[in-house]
Amino acid sequence: MLGLSAATMGALALAACNGNGGEASNGGEAASDHAGTLVASTSGLEGKFCPLFTASAADQDVVSFNNIALLATDRMAEPIYNGIEGETKEYNGTEYTYTGPANIEMVENADGTVNYNIQLRDDLKFHDGSNMTVDDIIFTFYSYFDPTYDGSATLYSNDIQGLAEYRSGMATLASLIGNAGRENTDFTYFTQEQQDAFWAAVDDGGTKFAQEIVDYVNDPANGVVEEGSDPLSVADAAANWGYSDLPADATATTFFEAIAANYDWNFSLMEAETAGTALSELIPEDVYNMGTQGVETGEAAPNVAGIVKVDDYNMSVVTNGVDATMIYQLSIAPCSMKYYGDESLYDYENNSFGFNKGDLSKARGLNGQPMGSGAFKFDDYTSGTVHMSANEEYYKGAPKTQHLNLVESQEADMVTGVQAGTLDISQPSYSMEVEGQIKEINGNDSVNGDVITTFLHDYRGYGYLAISANKVNVAGDPASDASKALRKAICTLISPFRASGIASYYGDTASVLNYPISTSSWASPNETDPGYAECYSTDASGNPLYTQGMSDDERIEAAKAGALTWFEAAGYTVADGMLTAAPEGAKLEYQCNIGGGGQGDHPTFMILQEAKNAFSEIGMNFIVNDIANASDLFASYQSGEAEMWCAAWQSTADPDMYQLYHSQGSTNYYCINDADLDELIEAGRQTLETESRKAIYKEAMDIILDWGVELPVYQRSECTLVSSERVNIDSVVQDQTPYWTWKDEIEKLELK
Repeated sequence: MLGLSAATMGALALAACNGNGGEASNGGEAASDHAGTLVASTSGLEGKFCPLFTASAADQDVVSFNNIALLATDRMAEPIYNGIEGETKEYNGTEYTYTGPANIEMVENADGTVNYNIQLRDDLKFHDGSNMTVDDIIFTFYSYFDPTYDGSATLYSNDIQGLAEYRSGMATLASLIGNAGRENTDFTYFTQEQQDAFWAAVDDGGTKFAQEIVDYVNDPANGVVEEGSDPLSVADAAANWGYSDLPADATATTFFEAIAANYDWNFSLMEAETAGTALSELIPEDVYNMGTQGVETGEAAPNVAGIVKVDDYNMSVVTNGVDATMIYQLSIAPCSMKYYGDESLYDYENNSFGFNKGDLSKARGLNGQPMGSGAFKFDDYTSGTVHMSANEEYYKGAPKTQHLNLVESQEADMVTGVQAGTLDISQPSYSMEVEGQIKEINGNDSVNGDVITTFLHDYRGYGYLAISANKVNVAGDPASDASKALRKAICTLISPFRASGIASYYGDTASVLNYPISTSSWASPNETDPGYAECYSTDASGNPLYTQGMSDDERIEAAKAGALTWFEAAGYTVADGMLTAAPEGAKLEYQCNIGGGGQGDHPTFMILQEAKNAFSEIGMNFIVNDIANASDLFASYQSGEAEMWCAAWQSTADPDMYQLYHSQGSTNYYCINDADLDELIEAGRQTLETESRKAIYKEAMDIILDWGVELPVYQRSECTLVSSERVNIDSVVQDQTPYWTWKDEIEKLELK
């Protein structure tokens, strides 16, 4: 459902879902400048174009055009097992044939293990003309498996035979030095000189890095301290940033050490905390690289037993048991071992896989210079534009368009850019305002006309409001019943404002959501399912708050009354319908961050503003913090600083919940830690039976809602605007779905 697999085609991305969806834009290119070039909008480019390390949705698009996915899927995200021969499947009354680069056979063995037998096409070529073989796939797998791998994919979490044994016995140099401490005298794994250089960098650049966070928190413009008030101490600023255990006399240096310990001294991952200058610019390169430099510390298996080469075009992946998510992990983009690794270091029989174990530096260094085997070759990334050229040897056929440009574009330019000719394709956030704008441009009261053609389908994610269990709790115990009651009180009072807020922003192209899953997923509960209920619609005693036929005002009054019962259950003092005192560790004031571009341009903004008034009426100050820059919003919750925030998930094909909700999930920003939930998430991976998995995930979602860490808000439509004047509309993918869009048949797109 909501997790990053190793897949580069359709992995989860975090989106602010705001009106200023990207960073700086050059507004597209002049219409006369792109003859023979298809120009599409994008936003949020980070420049991580190596499939191994890509993260943002925009970068993943670049990767998908530049590479192929080993596993192909259809319009409903179901695997295509016979990719070489192709499979024909019906969708919406039409038969479509899907092909892929491989045949994949899944075999359950008598001993409980599962074989994924892969047969690769023998005519695939990388952009440098070299043939793709199983060796490239094995190199890619081992890159993901490396103990120093720090990308966003979680392929290493799958129970592949021998994987745990291979990943053991190694730690990063930075973690060894950092965890040993300043007084260390044991130089078994590193030298005195390395230790001295490390701590010198911490004291200099690391201190500056942490001080910039302190300065950021103390800047009145960021909504933490008021203009003219005394600045917060380092300890208090750190607590606001999510590091609440520092001593009162903490310095910027000790703050940095706390941040570093949280990331096990991986300096690259620490960039998520950046409040000013990137850490890579503040500490020497050799020290920065220690964060991903592997050092052997004990025994480890020489290989992963479950990765088995048969010949140049056949191999197997063997897991220790059934794992429903594993098939989707095979949608990796095979990386060229010769390009991203070292051909001289590849010797399968002698357990050498294209790089020295613990050293992925070459692949990391090529993030900005990718080379794949997809429909388009990467040329460069300059001035906010990725330039790509057609791959004449693409296995599905040479693209009809010779060049493809992906241009960083502001939300405000998405419609007018197509109208003016600076963009051929764009994907604005669809709203009533956008719909009206398109109709006016077409001049025919339709979203399809001589200027713009619109393709609509459900978004494969959803908008939500999140609450950090670590920041919003009672007595410092995020898992207590009182803490859950506090968060449920907040969600209960916001909930009734969703319908009118979403209708005013999206009209009838979006709907209110009651479970933390996109309705585009097969695991989404239906209203006719047993146990289906409107979320946060009862009081603390379990009594329903709403009755059929209630007016909006009546629902709001019922929600206020219900919220007060939850606040009381949390330990708040309530008198005459007002909150008068908060329990230990809780407050009468909370803040929700939202990325409305500083102008309230966000589908949830009106909801929060109306809820703010309702909170005020019961004695709580609910602060709506509209953040202008999307990256600042991301940083606020990724760092653990935010109490609450609004964003949107983009879902993967499988409804696996591990990454977001498991206690060990890499993006569990809610800080939910529940053994029963972990067990359900793991159980959902261990069966292939769809109905069983659906029941498991429904139970898991009930636990998530009981924690009160997420209020599902809306399921919206996603639109693609195509220039009717410059693009042959008949060449655009028909019957688009959340899992099959214009990007999936990019090679067929034709310019007029």
